Amino acid sequence: MTNVLLTKKYKGREAGSILMDLADGEATALETIGVGQKLKEEQPAPKKKGEKEGTE
Repeated sequence: MTNVLLTKKYKGREAGSILMDLADGEATALETIGVGQKLKEEQPAPKKKGEKEGTE
């Protein structure tokens, strides 16, 4: 699934809105017609050696 940032108003949503969890085909279609831009997936930060989850 892909997130898309709207660059123009589309179907009642303002420019700057993010459409979340769209199918890849839909996201590509929005880019093709010029109303959106695919957002890159955020990767989780790598854990450092020796760190445990939840330790502060």
